[in-house]
Amino acid sequence: MKKKKDKKKEDMPEFSFKQFTTEEGRIYEDAVTAFREAIAAGKKLKEAYESHAIADEELRSIIQADFLKILIAERHFAKREPLDAVALSLGVSLDLVTDTMKRMLQEVGITAADQFGQQFGEVKADTND
Repeated sequence: MKKKKDKKKEDMPEFSFKQFTTEEGRIYEDAVTAFREAIAAGKKLKEAYESHAIADEELRSIIQADFLKILIAERHFAKREPLDAVALSLGVSLDLVTDTMKRMLQEVGITAADQFGQQFGEVKADTND
């Protein structure tokens, strides 16, 4: 049994969420606002990203990935817009949108499991099925 449990933990991807400094938080908010304005003006995702410069390459990558997740959450989950329509309107591939959505769902699941574990401790399976 223990072997299966260890295997299961190995299969779960590790995520670490960056803790932003005050300055990084400001950069993040400014960028998301600029990206939203560009998308609202009819620009594609790549054009929106190009409309606002972010000097720190790692921070830029995080913000851009988060922004796509925000758009997927708002358009697909909140407004029930089909993923192919989201991809088309943003000028990106359906594969990028679906892969990003899968990553989002993994992150949510792992975060929920971690929070559950912190709140209630580890749950031990005791089934004889």
